[in-house]
Amino acid sequence: MTLQQAYYELQFKIAFLTAKGEAFQTFFAKLMSLAHKRDFLPSRPWGNQGDRKNDGFLPSQRCLFQVYAPLELTAAEAKKKVQEDFDGALEHWGTLFDRWVFVHNAHDGLPPHVIELMLTLEQAHGVRLEPWSFEELLVEFRRLSDDDKASWLGPALTDATVARLGFEDLQPVLDRLAAQTVPPDAEVLVVPPGKIEANALTESEETLLRSGMRKAPLVAQFLSKWHDETLGERLAEAFRTEYARLRRERRDTEVFGRLQSWAGGPGMGSPEHQVAVLAVMAYFFERCDIFEAPRSAP
Repeated sequence: MTLQQAYYELQFKIAFLTAKGEAFQTFFAKLMSLAHKRDFLPSRPWGNQGDRKNDGFLPSQRCLFQVYAPLELTAAEAKKKVQEDFDGALEHWGTLFDRWVFVHNAHDGLPPHVIELMLTLEQAHGVRLEPWSFEELLVEFRRLSDDDKASWLGPALTDATVARLGFEDLQPVLDRLAAQTVPPDAEVLVVPPGKIEANALTESEETLLRSGMRKAPLVAQFLSKWHDETLGERLAEAFRTEYARLRRERRDTEVFGRLQSWAGGPGMGSPEHQVAVLAVMAYFFERCDIFEAPRSAP
């Protein structure tokens, strides 16, 4: 996987995880419009008629989409939503589609009795029903050209960006983290070998982290010359504290992207800024206790 591809897929994952409700529907419509161009027909509510249970349509595939992305997805509500939306789709669009796709934001999949309901409806009505979540949407995202990805998510990191990184790019990231209030200093641990594998990072996350490792020595040099000798330990504790908070509040699959956003500050910033963020993350990935240490061999 190239650095550019890894960067865009991680940004896509962050966008998927953070979009809820109407924002998720906008995210879905943007993705499908870029992936399928004029073949995708997005739909939005219109007056008192609503959207007539249609959040998008692919005429060439006779495929109708319904999007559901609540803040918290419960089994009972998901089952009710599938039944109501499919019944409404049959009423308004039944002669026009052969596939009905339920797009949701449950990263770990739908409950079994929701899947059972979809299979029952599929058999009863002769229409193919499909649940889509992150993995299916990622397939659509990979259809996009580099220009389309850049127009949506901004310029990507490249190997040339990494090569240009210098102290001036690291300093704003370090300054921001240094200004945060953190608990008392704690011991900075040495990261043991095999930590990337132990945390089961995705291919894109591993690619980005290894890219940051190429410039991680700059972080060590910067800290060794900084006038405040306690800065390195205070930054290490800031990362540990934020990592622990994310582990408590988020799914493991969200932690890397959330930690990257936290370290980088508001907005994505320039590619150089993002490389600096990855370099700092890589440094503390190796030097302090963020992410889980591998288990000792028996």
